[in-house]
Amino acid sequence: MLIVDSELCIGCGVCEDNCAFGAIEVVDGCAVVSDACTLCGSCVDSCEVEALKIEGGEKSVQVDLDSWKGVWVYCEFRAGALAPVSLELLGAGRKLADARGVPLSAVLIGADTGESAEKLIGHGADTVYRIDNQALTYFTDESYGAVLTDLIKAHKPEIVLAGATAIGRSFIPGVANSLGAGLTADCTQLDIRADDGALLQTRPAFGGNIMATIVCPSSRPQMSTVRPKVMQALDFDEARQGEIVDVAPDPASLQTKVRVLESVISEQDNVNIQESDILVAGGRGLDSEKGFKLIRELAASMDGAVAASRAVVDAGWIGYPHQVGQTGKTVAPKLYIACGISGAIQHVAGMQSSETIVAINRDEDAPIFDVADFGIVGDMFEILPLLISKIEGKRGS
Repeated sequence: MLIVDSELCIGCGVCEDNCAFGAIEVVDGCAVVSDACTLCGSCVDSCEVEALKIEGGEKSVQVDLDSWKGVWVYCEFRAGALAPVSLELLGAGRKLADARGVPLSAVLIGADTGESAEKLIGHGADTVYRIDNQALTYFTDESYGAVLTDLIKAHKPEIVLAGATAIGRSFIPGVANSLGAGLTADCTQLDIRADDGALLQTRPAFGGNIMATIVCPSSRPQMSTVRPKVMQALDFDEARQGEIVDVAPDPASLQTKVRVLESVISEQDNVNIQESDILVAGGRGLDSEKGFKLIRELAASMDGAVAASRAVVDAGWIGYPHQVGQTGKTVAPKLYIACGISGAIQHVAGMQSSETIVAINRDEDAPIFDVADFGIVGDMFEILPLLISKIEGKRGS
């Protein structure tokens, strides 16, 4: 709760000017806070007379920060395989660990993990903490969260990274809360601050209009979830040596109120646009759901996958697993063809790392052309059939 001390407040209006959410107004010489307040704290920082404070927002300071050492990556294991983001995070974690001069460890939780631990070492881990137990066959927030929390408390890593996947987003915040740690979600960049070794966690804010860098200087561990496809995995090195530590979980940690009866991979789950080298994306310029017939034909002609902007997903023209952007998935294919997509910053944030971007739009002033390597101005319903015909002709010959 944001508290205003009416005796200290001088009604200067600085807090009102600095509030990005319009949640503060000076009334009769004193600041008044509305329900729009998000407790971001910018007003507290700007108040020179210290008339504002966030009650209940204080965290206990970890006095002995030096006792926390090492970089950890939670490596997600699901449906019998490692999630690709796990290897991407090991690449990022390797750079952070080398910058800090500390070891890099991977945490592998699941059942029947096979040779996954060896794979993690080959991709950069110095140590793998493997918790392989039949009680962990199916993911639940309670059991996975308790196991990871116990492990962190026992070994005290200074940095913990996880993928911003459905699983990571589900249980990592609970782990951070149990540890009294800060957590920055959906990071797109990580770095180490030279003067004190703090983790610099950068993520989009205000709808992608700015990039905010967040630091947790007085608590440990420093925790981040990172979007898939924004970090680069290291090449597998079969000669690399590391240590695999098998951990027996506390039986109490395996207890959960949730009982999973069956795990079913739905048809939508098979849509993994983040792993496709070629994506053909459709936007509002398709005019209707029927426009996706051409998008699918073009994608099929190149053995690619179908993607979409948020506007058409919200309209119900295609399912959410296809959505690219700030509120969807981050992709980095070799070829990204944007059809009828205006190029709002929220969408561009999710695909700007593509190797080659081709934009097709009838509006020559569309922002998508600013990030495109090749642009075609014209009617998609005339251009796409010609493009499909040319590609199929080439493949046929």
